[in-house]
Amino acid sequence: MDKENNVVLFPGLKTRLEREGMKELQEKNYTDAIGKFEQLLDYGYRQPEILTGRLICLMELGRHEEAEEMSLQLLAAKDKDYLQYLHIHLTLLFQLGRYDEVVELLDEVYATEKIPTPLKTSFDQLQKVSRKMAEDKSQTTADQLIHNFEKARKSKDATLQWQLIQKCHSLDVSPHVQKMEAYLLDEEADPVVQTAVLEWLVKQEIEFPVTIHKMKETMTVVPENLTTVEESEGMKQVLQHLHLLEQQNPSLYDLVYKLLHRYMYVRYPMVPTEEDGTVLAAALQKLASSYLQIDQPAVTEEEAQRIASMMEEIITLEAKYLTVAEE
Repeated sequence: MDKENNVVLFPGLKTRLEREGMKELQEKNYTDAIGKFEQLLDYGYRQPEILTGRLICLMELGRHEEAEEMSLQLLAAKDKDYLQYLHIHLTLLFQLGRYDEVVELLDEVYATEKIPTPLKTSFDQLQKVSRKMAEDKSQTTADQLIHNFEKARKSKDATLQWQLIQKCHSLDVSPHVQKMEAYLLDEEADPVVQTAVLEWLVKQEIEFPVTIHKMKETMTVVPENLTTVEESEGMKQVLQHLHLLEQQNPSLYDLVYKLLHRYMYVRYPMVPTEEDGTVLAAALQKLASSYLQIDQPAVTEEEAQRIASMMEEIITLEAKYLTVAEE
């Protein structure tokens, strides 16, 4: 298509190809129609009706990737026929079930373009329907994921539970919030999966208190007021004790950070006391140093006992994390 040549079609042939192409398009003979349009394009004729004719044929023939590539190229040109190409591109996205993209694209267009009233009415309706379809699709996905999550609970497959909840994080939790609250209180629930559930509530900015029973401790939190594990107060508190290590030995610090993240992930949202945070930082550094065969300064016997006890907990919780979660 769009070959570089000096051959020019006779005006009558150009008119005939265009007329026949439009006739085949109207009669839904898309293979024959696209052949006519592509002949015209090969000879450099790029009138809007020829371009849109080929684009519609690509869509109807199921050649969606080619159709999207072409429509994006036409939109990028920003010429006088931009809105016509935009309408086709939106239709393509809608047909492909990419409803969120329809909504987002129209939001962008409304912010930068002045749309004539008749077309604006059509776009508004398309956006409204797309928004509803996106919500329905999202909820159907969440329903299926939670159904599979319940099956994984019965089979005690914690890894599958964790994977399923990770997929839920961008979906609306509200229809399933009671089940999630119950899971957070379940003494037999896996602590790693409980963290994934709580992070879902955090990302969805749940405003009411929820109670979590984890590792023989019970606490009530408001998810909206929490952050994810990476940004949690517990992480920040311990990392304050390790800021010099990051500059002095980046490799050791990276390993310490991984160990800390896994430890905090299992315990989340529980935050260590200031004293425990100090011991935890020392234990993490000593454990990571032993893995890398790096000597550590001597400490008192009492400190050594506390650090050793914390190291055992770190190792236990890391094993728990790695059994369930993926990195």
